[in-house]
Amino acid sequence: MLGGAEEIGANCCYLDLDGTGILIDAGLHPRDRSSRAFPDIDVLGDRPTDVLVVTHAHTDHIGAVPYVMRRLPHLRPIMTHATRDLSHIVLHNGARLLRGDISASFPKQWLEFYGREEIEALRYAFEAVPYDDPLRLRGYSGRSAIDLGLHWSGHILGSSSVSLNVKGFSVLHTADIMLSDQFVVPKARIPRHHVDVLITEATNAATKQLPTYAEETKRLAAFVNGIVARNGSVLIPCFALGKLQEMVVHLYSMMRRGSIPHLPIYTGGIGVRINKVYDQYCYSDPMKRPGFEVSDIPQERLRRDELLHGDFMRNPSIVLAPSGMMNFGTMSNTLARQWFTRPEFGIAFIGYQDPESPGHSLLASEKKKPFDFGSTRSSRVCEVERFRFSSHASGEHLVELAEDIRPSTVVITHGDAGACESLALEIHERLPGTRIIIPQHGKPYTLLQSE
Repeated sequence: MLGGAEEIGANCCYLDLDGTGILIDAGLHPRDRSSRAFPDIDVLGDRPTDVLVVTHAHTDHIGAVPYVMRRLPHLRPIMTHATRDLSHIVLHNGARLLRGDISASFPKQWLEFYGREEIEALRYAFEAVPYDDPLRLRGYSGRSAIDLGLHWSGHILGSSSVSLNVKGFSVLHTADIMLSDQFVVPKARIPRHHVDVLITEATNAATKQLPTYAEETKRLAAFVNGIVARNGSVLIPCFALGKLQEMVVHLYSMMRRGSIPHLPIYTGGIGVRINKVYDQYCYSDPMKRPGFEVSDIPQERLRRDELLHGDFMRNPSIVLAPSGMMNFGTMSNTLARQWFTRPEFGIAFIGYQDPESPGHSLLASEKKKPFDFGSTRSSRVCEVERFRFSSHASGEHLVELAEDIRPSTVVITHGDAGACESLALEIHERLPGTRIIIPQHGKPYTLLQSE
């Protein structure tokens, strides 16, 4: 693991399969801007490096692609069509946020691919592969051909799990996976046959019982109705890719059913452009309602120059604003400071909060008591509540997946130490003969055990 070992960070998994070197994902750490911001390429030494598979376009999986391609320019980058089309939006946005706050930790030439023109050029190198369409490849030093497949993982548009087969030895890397339907995208469609090695995420594995979408919908409706009854507005900090599209559709559905009043829905940032990419794939990629376009839902434009005096400050509204973790300089961070002073207003968290993020501090805060919101000391009188509309599989679903495919070895990544250990224990109890690895950063493991 070059990143993402016992954390949700600069996700990157390296595999040497019979002489062909494959990197799965090249993510940017969601918070750290030290040398840990990027995958640890130096750990590889002189090992073979041939292919880079990008499982989806979230920054913690794709944000370091320009850096990795600058360090290893011979890599063959492979992804789905939708991930390729989302990549330039996400990478341009990430590059803008990176400039100036990361350069001190890296030689200038290693960051050259983060310029606007360089990102546009890099996109032409990305090779798009259809779902479930086998691709045969072999690295420069590879001794055998490898069959690679990308399979719908149900996380966001374009997301994929990765299957690899070489000389009868099989690996399935789930990447970020959702094993039940969301509001826009349906659950994963991955092979359920036996594999030798299962590499799985563990994001939600420490939570014994995730609430259902139906349960959380009732709680969200009660929260929104309570705020609106006081003539207030609701701020929902959310990730522009995936979470925003899911919530726009869900909130509008709640309005049409009469669960909440018909209110203006504000969206902004890169989420508006991402909506259009979702719409482009509404027939070709798996969708709960084929042909439905997110952009057809009425949405008001959230503009940065109107954040301090928008109509939502006077009339009840729902504001969906990036970033999901309220990082400094983002729309949700700026809006939150306005919300803090309004007792009739409410903030609804719906996604993951890094323990060091401003959003995490706000979520843990108490009314009228000081807390650190980023670099400033703040207090709030507005309402704050957390809701669980996760796009990651539950621990129970991950265990059921392992039971279905009965791997000889399970490798557990993409979760904090508690989540990884919890999943390892559950799988050990259900499949006692299975070898389980919770990998450490930079440590090599042999997956094919000798007889």
